[in-house]
Amino acid sequence: MNILYLIGNGFDLNLGLNTKLSHVIENIIDEETDNSEILKLKERLIKNKDLWWSDFELQLGQHTKEFNPKTIDAYDNQYNYFVKKIKNLFEKQEKRINYNKDNNFLIARTFMKQIITFYNYLPDTSKEIVINSMKNIYNDDNIYYDFITFNYTSVLDNFVKCTKDVFNKNDYSTPMPIISLKAVIHTLGKIIHIHGTLEDGLILGVDNIEQIANKRISKINSFIPKIIKQETIKALGRNTTIEAIELIDKSNIIIAFGLSLGITDKYWWNYIINWLMKDNERQFILFIYNDKIDTALNLTKLNTKEKAKTRLFSVLNKSAQKKYNIYKDRIHFIFEQKNMFKIEDIFYTTKNEVYNNGGSNRFDLSQAIKNLTPNIGITSKARKNMAPEVIKKFGDYFKKLP
Repeated sequence: MNILYLIGNGFDLNLGLNTKLSHVIENIIDEETDNSEILKLKERLIKNKDLWWSDFELQLGQHTKEFNPKTIDAYDNQYNYFVKKIKNLFEKQEKRINYNKDNNFLIARTFMKQIITFYNYLPDTSKEIVINSMKNIYNDDNIYYDFITFNYTSVLDNFVKCTKDVFNKNDYSTPMPIISLKAVIHTLGKIIHIHGTLEDGLILGVDNIEQIANKRISKINSFIPKIIKQETIKALGRNTTIEAIELIDKSNIIIAFGLSLGITDKYWWNYIINWLMKDNERQFILFIYNDKIDTALNLTKLNTKEKAKTRLFSVLNKSAQKKYNIYKDRIHFIFEQKNMFKIEDIFYTTKNEVYNNGGSNRFDLSQAIKNLTPNIGITSKARKNMAPEVIKKFGDYFKKLP
């Protein structure tokens, strides 16, 4: 049996990392500069901040309206500026995690348990459907878990490595009475970064040519690989799309966690739905995040579920939309997801670690201040550019640290 996880930014956010692109936008807006191109970019961000926050990549396509074939180099400069800002923030965030011996054991134990028992988060009717499907598929063989991550960070990679190191192997044997009376062997497989990594370069852009608002620029052949993600992957000579398709095709169950149903990943949503239609035993599970949902209010849950269905339906091609009734019962939505991949107390927190920890896990001091003083009005600009003053002002908080 093959189970595939699609991992999005919600994975990092659920751990407590500040990796929203809205944080990047705030940093750009707060930053002082005399660069005319960056000033123009800041003006546009301030004017349409809510739109950039809601769908950053789609706004990159809209942003092309600000240019023409003669000024396209300015777009390149602004794009590279974006990427550098994303890279700087995300690198600081992922270095906050302390991979010491105790934390590694906690990560391994929690991570393995969560990926195996995902079905416990399903509503009763969906849980029954998924478990029955697993029973029909399982043939006393291993259950293989692969991952396609849409994240740029290496947090998922580190968690998988921790799990393998702690258990000293790729395989983990445990009872799984829902499908077998014997112990089941669980095997961690491949991880594919479909949109690149912080080390080998970020792939950021739109899904297709229709999402490029400037039609004159969309006709420039050399520009297409710079903004359409699938074309970027091809131009860079990477096999990640082919490898991801191979993982999808061999999967029996696909679980999406931390991903928004964004139109800039339309290619992948349609491919997954086509995969789903090819076998009636296949199941597609989506963890839907909504920090405003009150799980005690059933009408709110029903409305959120309906919005998620509508959102998914809107990114599908017409052929997939017409056949929706054929496969809709094998799409399962989960809303109570706060404990999925939630691991507490794995960050650097002590005063010595804040100041003295070196190497690849250096703690972001400004983030420490922000975490320690969440209710005090201090701008991100001050946190970034006035660290000594801030430290002095809030020194009492550091004295309370162990």
